[in-house]
Amino acid sequence: MKILRYYILLFALICTQAILAQISFEATVSRDNIPLNDNVRVDFAMNQDGDNFSPPRFDNFTVVGGPNQSVSYAWTNGKKSFNKTYSYFLQPKKKGTLSIGSASIEIEGQVYKTKPITITVSDAVAKQDPRQQYNQVQQKALDEIHLVAEVTNQNPYINEPVTITYKLYFNTNIAGYTGRKIPTYEKFWVHNVDIPRRPEVKLGKYKGTDYNYIVLKQDVLMAQEAGNLSIDPLELMIQAEVPTGRRDFFGYPEFGYMEKEYSTGRVTIKAKDLPEAGKPDNFSGGVGTFTFKVTPTKTSLKSGEQLNLKVEVAGKGNLDLLTIPTPTAHSALEMYDPTSSDKITSGVHGMQGSRVNDYIIIPQYKGDYMIDPMEFSYFDLSTKKYKTIHIDSLAINVLEGPTLPTNTEAKDTDVVDKSELFQPNKATPTVVEASTSTYWDTTLFYVLTVLPFAAIPLFLLVVIQRRRYASDTDGIRLRNNNRLARKYLGEAKKNINNKELFYEALERCLHNFLKAKLDMVTSEMSNENITEILTDRNITEDAIKNFMDIKNACEWARYAPTDQVNINKDYDNAITVISELEKQFK
Repeated sequence: MKILRYYILLFALICTQAILAQISFEATVSRDNIPLNDNVRVDFAMNQDGDNFSPPRFDNFTVVGGPNQSVSYAWTNGKKSFNKTYSYFLQPKKKGTLSIGSASIEIEGQVYKTKPITITVSDAVAKQDPRQQYNQVQQKALDEIHLVAEVTNQNPYINEPVTITYKLYFNTNIAGYTGRKIPTYEKFWVHNVDIPRRPEVKLGKYKGTDYNYIVLKQDVLMAQEAGNLSIDPLELMIQAEVPTGRRDFFGYPEFGYMEKEYSTGRVTIKAKDLPEAGKPDNFSGGVGTFTFKVTPTKTSLKSGEQLNLKVEVAGKGNLDLLTIPTPTAHSALEMYDPTSSDKITSGVHGMQGSRVNDYIIIPQYKGDYMIDPMEFSYFDLSTKKYKTIHIDSLAINVLEGPTLPTNTEAKDTDVVDKSELFQPNKATPTVVEASTSTYWDTTLFYVLTVLPFAAIPLFLLVVIQRRRYASDTDGIRLRNNNRLARKYLGEAKKNINNKELFYEALERCLHNFLKAKLDMVTSEMSNENITEILTDRNITEDAIKNFMDIKNACEWARYAPTDQVNINKDYDNAITVISELEKQFK
């Protein structure tokens, strides 16, 4: 029995010690070395609630704040944790090594005490004006914001895609921002990259320091001429959260908002010409890395049956600006104008995807025919050399149908019908009664006689006009651009409830309208060139300004918040601008 009681007492002692070991009551100070005219905070913290808290005597200090009491609960892996703290703000009365005595509290019938704390008090220092101090804190918070334009390649070739990304780095809360100045891209062809309306906050580094950042705008640029090309800055007014220097009822610091204008600064792109050495005669402007395919849906078919010929350029590079080769074939293969389809994506790695022209071919005659060989040349950025992809001729076998007509000479052995030979004389004459004509020497006779001769000049005029129309490639291209402009304006109206699609279609409409009226090409569509050409055509300043305003509105709307654009107003303005320019061009 004695041994049993011994083990029971030992077990109870161990449990008591374990319980006691779980209880913590400690004192800490905000710093242990302060000047005479400064304050120090002392905290008395416990991990279980208690009663009868008794602070130490602060004989060498003046209590300037407190006691402040805070309590917190937390659950970690299903276990509850507790913390309770009593805080005092103290100002020393003298210099030297001063001691803060022990505090006590009663927890579960047991009294716990903190260990004394010693701090060193030095000479008083000249204190800074609190307003100036907080001004410095606020300025430091604003200095932690950086608006940056990052370019993937600042020394590209002409027509080589480079990506410019506008990022906002910050380590303080951003309340909002508004645009002050939109970057313009003179002498560049631009492809805008879609950015989410609510940019995702990511982690990154700026000058070796960790920052949060968001992507505000991203564009793929292709220089249209060599030299130092300058890009205007992006300027934003940014509202940031900064400390005010005041505290709320519970002693926590209050924050307010301040605005400051930020700019990316000008960006310079040093573009260089493509090399002349080794440039193929059929080079169509492609810069990047591409594949080229020509694929017929079938190679054997009947006369009048349809086949589709798919001509595709795919890869990574300036897909927007290159020209796809046009196939040629035997005249017995009737080929129609192609339908085009593009699948192009753009981002930090430039532009990639494919462009396809789909031709419908309908053979007219039976036989074996060829689609001529095709070549596609481009400048390969990986090797810095020109490359040419060759496609062999394609054989098309027309199995059934009429034979292709050819010129043949009549043979001497042709048989003559006996009715065409002289007939023997008849012995008895046949008397035929004379009849009167109702056609000769009538008005109808003279009209029908003169009409073919009068129609000859009209026929010649129609033939000349048709030949002139068919050979007028520039006119055909201008009419096609007019048709495309009407098409894209209709597409913009169709997508009037989708901001991104609407402004993309509206911008294409403006471009194709200028192509039709000014005989411009895509590479000339810079703001500087447009303004100069319109001025030379005696277009009024107001009309030019209105056109450039709607063009810039399309660019700004790509990354502006939805509530900062007016789609219906911009659509109406586009109709008014195009109508006014149409009148002045006439």
